[in-house]
Amino acid sequence: MYAMKQWFLLLFLCPALSWAQYTPVLDTYNEWQVTACFFGCTTDTYYTDGDTLVDGKTYKILDGYHYISRKFLLREEVAQKKVYLNFVETTTADEKLLYDFSLEVGHSINMQNPISPFPSEAGYYQVDSIIPRPLVDGANYDHFYLSPTPSNTVGNTNAVWIEGVGSLSLLNAPGGEPNINGVGHLSCFFKNGELFYSNLD
Repeated sequence: MYAMKQWFLLLFLCPALSWAQYTPVLDTYNEWQVTACFFGCTTDTYYTDGDTLVDGKTYKILDGYHYISRKFLLREEVAQKKVYLNFVETTTADEKLLYDFSLEVGHSINMQNPISPFPSEAGYYQVDSIIPRPLVDGANYDHFYLSPTPSNTVGNTNAVWIEGVGSLSLLNAPGGEPNINGVGHLSCFFKNGELFYSNLD
């Protein structure tokens, strides 16, 4: 009985130890701003704009930047901590796994960067480390650092994912290396109009 009381007290005082709360990437409205600097700096903005149903699954429609065709759809399975992108052509739909935030250090994922400047089939990447770091609200969110596995002959960049945000590169390039002098680096991310992530350095 005494041990049971101690266990209950531990759970009551330390809920973070027993139930880690996952923060989904997708909210009602989401906006990503990616900055790239070549001859001067430009910032491209893309966002979710409405919902749609495809093959019985609910998706958010991605718009803005080079997604203005409105054929890029996002879906998140919160319980599994996975985010998918579906590129819908006129006759087919092609869903790809972008992120799996249930991965742990040492785990690997077959990285896909659909319709991006990075290899669309980038091979296997492994999670090198997961480090909690504070974002705008002061709370810690897991930062995932990934690199190609030793046997990977396709992928040649390092990647950073943030829980609740996605890639620090393009959203549809989870294997893309964030580089302000290259494809770009995420500078701001908003959820429902509220700033969630910012890196204006």
